[in-house]
Amino acid sequence: MKILHLIATVALLFAATIPVSAQDDDYDEFTIRLSDIPRGAPRFASYPVPVYTGANAAPKLNADDRTRMYRTRIREWSREKPNFAGHYILATWGCGAECVQITIIDAMTGTVFHPDGVTLNAANNIEDALFDGKPRWPNAGSLKFKPDSQLLILFGMPEEDSKRRGISYYRWHNNKLSLLRHVPKAWYP
Repeated sequence: MKILHLIATVALLFAATIPVSAQDDDYDEFTIRLSDIPRGAPRFASYPVPVYTGANAAPKLNADDRTRMYRTRIREWSREKPNFAGHYILATWGCGAECVQITIIDAMTGTVFHPDGVTLNAANNIEDALFDGKPRWPNAGSLKFKPDSQLLILFGMPEEDSKRRGISYYRWHNNKLSLLRHVPKAWYP
């Protein structure tokens, strides 16, 4: 009987050390949450562009080594309607557990972009609510973008860099992504 009492006491002490948020919803203090989105964060409506409706140009698959390496995925994605910043196709595919590759294809010219510092995003420990009901694999839900806006929002770690982990807001302008705002979220020590 004393052993059962000792086990129960240890279990209660352990439970008291778990953060309340982890007790409530299986997340912890390192989880990127919907509630981490700050007031005044960049909004899609602030970066409007008209959406291209013409025929897609064939992708330029021999432009560089990275494009050649992923030519099959890029070719497949280049057949889609523009889904980002007016006349671009934001193409994604898995690159491992909780990782998504990012490439941007200009539907009008066929030019393929691998944005500096944002060619992949690791979507580790992110609240399900941020995925908008999309499947977590291949983590395309960790990116938010719209056909009629230049804004791209990433939840996670661009380039798997733990120092850049959090919520990152980028603007696609003049064929490059520029960081507008970053809301850091610590990663496990």
